[in-house]
Amino acid sequence: MKRNLILSGCALMLAGATALVAQQQPANPTPGCSATPAQLAANKKLVMSFFDPAVDRVSLADPSYKQHNPVFKKRGADKGISDYEEYKAAFSGGGRGRGAGNGPQPPQGNPLEVVTAECDIVTVVHKNYRQDPTAEAGKFYEVFTFDTFRVKDGKLVEHWDGAVINPPAPAGRAQ
Repeated sequence: MKRNLILSGCALMLAGATALVAQQQPANPTPGCSATPAQLAANKKLVMSFFDPAVDRVSLADPSYKQHNPVFKKRGADKGISDYEEYKAAFSGGGRGRGAGNGPQPPQGNPLEVVTAECDIVTVVHKNYRQDPTAEAGKFYEVFTFDTFRVKDGKLVEHWDGAVINPPAPAGRAQ
């Protein structure tokens, strides 16, 4: 009897988890999508241009732009604006990044280490270097991050990355 209850409970949890996964929309190419080699190349070129500081990033996005970065999502929600409006606010004027910090600087990374395209999805893997928090200043380790975009009609319409919302720095310590 106890075994049947446990098995029934496991079956209910599995069914619930399956239903939850079915509700989530993965970052897959649009169903039925096909792209020529020229279209794939154009999609990759558009996404790679996003990482060029000389490019007007606002002009690259469609007003239907959907953001999955939780930092952008939170900032937009706090302001009561759409993902596209937050994108425009973040990238108007060309500003981006935190600039050089104090202390030793990491080696030059590669913002376009790997670029892949499948239909309307383009993923860029970035190679960076970060300070090893367990070592002396100037000791860096290699780290890889990513950005994935959906492209439609020559515009960025959706974005995913591995960003997280970090807790505030402890009092008296700069981030």
